Amino acid sequence: IFTCMFLHFGITHLMNNMVMLGALGWNLELEIGKLRFIIIYFLSGIGGNILSLIAAISAGESAVSAGASGAVFGLMGALLYVVIANRGRLGQLSGRGMIFMVVLSLYFGLTSSGVDNMAHIGGLICGFLFAVILYRPKKIHYNEY
Repeated sequence: IFTCMFLHFGITHLMNNMVMLGALGWNLELEIGKLRFIIIYFLSGIGGNILSLIAAISAGESAVSAGASGAVFGLMGALLYVVIANRGRLGQLSGRGMIFMVVLSLYFGLTSSGVDNMAHIGGLICGFLFAVILYRPKKIHYNEY
């Protein structure tokens, strides 16, 4: 079994991951900072690959997977937690909107062929958990006159 989050199966695969990375990453990095963003990205990618590996071994299969989808799903999980931690809102993002995006993304993966869903699920869970550990909402100070 070979897993790699730095290789992709074609330009469409790469572009899908880059679009999601841009959309999720922009909002998340502004809120949690560069270092926490990088930590969550890489650890989620590794976590997604580990779950994919465990699932393949458990099923007695060998598989080749590539792509940053697990890491991107990790960003989605982290952003979901950040929105929840901010009372269901972060700028234009809402908790309901984030849950809808997660469900829709998982649905598309589960109904498509050739998708490593275990990497997606593992990345999502890892991203959420690492955000729980690393993120603290910013305190708002009100000036009283």
